[in-house]
Amino acid sequence: MTLDPVANFVKVTVAQGYGASDTSIVVASGVSKLPTSGSYNATWWNSTDYPDPSDDQNAEVVRINGAEISGNTVPITRAQEGTSASSKNIPGKTYQLMLGITAKMITDIGSNLQKPWRLVTVNGTIDGVNTVFTLNGAITPFDSNSMDLKIDRQPQEQGIDYTLSGVTITYTTPPDKSLAGAPHTARYQ
Repeated sequence: MTLDPVANFVKVTVAQGYGASDTSIVVASGVSKLPTSGSYNATWWNSTDYPDPSDDQNAEVVRINGAEISGNTVPITRAQEGTSASSKNIPGKTYQLMLGITAKMITDIGSNLQKPWRLVTVNGTIDGVNTVFTLNGAITPFDSNSMDLKIDRQPQEQGIDYTLSGVTITYTTPPDKSLAGAPHTARYQ
């Protein structure tokens, strides 16, 4: 998973007069602060009446595709992260977009954190013929490149000695039957 682009201190003023179904907005000032690659979420709210967007009952999280920003025109996908699309058209009010932390950002970071290491035995019979084995516990590695596979404490090289698909290990050559009963382990995230 790729994390959304981020930048510090990004708050821009939006030109006024948008209905709940509008899918592009014009930024009155500060458009150059917005990242111009990738997609990211931003909070859109009435900053005249609510200096803190969490106080605006009509605040909305929108998704911006930075690569599609053209001049001061910013394409948006409305009603993100459980918010509702609402009109942003009260005369005399200033509406702003802020690129800041949202629930999606925290969830995405959590999904990309390093996972705990697991040390498991490998199921299957070493008999000089069998090439297919499985990870005990049937827990698929979060990062297949993190796997450290050993037979009798001898490392096995992914892509050379074996391939991994989910929890299934397939050896290119059957492990020698002289290794029957030897420890067959995998350590992975």
